[in-house]
Amino acid sequence: MDKWLEERKLPYQLVSACGIVYRDGMILVINNPIRGWELPGGTVEQGEAVTDALKREVFEESGVICEPEHLTGIYQNLIEKDGYGPLEGMKVPPLINFAFICRYMGGDAAVSDEADDVRWVTPEEAEKLVTHPLYAKRLADAVSFGGKVTFSTFEYDRKRTAFLSDMKL
Repeated sequence: MDKWLEERKLPYQLVSACGIVYRDGMILVINNPIRGWELPGGTVEQGEAVTDALKREVFEESGVICEPEHLTGIYQNLIEKDGYGPLEGMKVPPLINFAFICRYMGGDAAVSDEADDVRWVTPEEAEKLVTHPLYAKRLADAVSFGGKVTFSTFEYDRKRTAFLSDMKL
């Protein structure tokens, strides 16, 4: 019998999505005051489709309207981590992130509560700006996307990042 069924405690994971938004060969990046440069995106809310969450989060963080075109990667953290910022004192459950290449549809790039800078940069500039190992991997996989989706598992807890497996599907 499954352990969660014996304990009567359902397993849980957060689901999130990020967008590699292209416009005239440039990529949209945002600077989060806590995490630094990253791709726009965020957590899927209860009852929300992943692609709807992606479009909402990109717009909320950057003012840009996008349309997902290709799923480029699925990234699964296997462990809980300590929360920070507004989640200080909480445990953040393991996360599954879906990364998409997106087409720019409209809107003007603008700062927000979650981004103190928003820029359109070349893919090479994006790869220099986005240095967090998890976000850098998602970006690199999307920039080199050849039609196969990357599936990565890792353990990340703010003290270390360990990539455990990586495959193309």
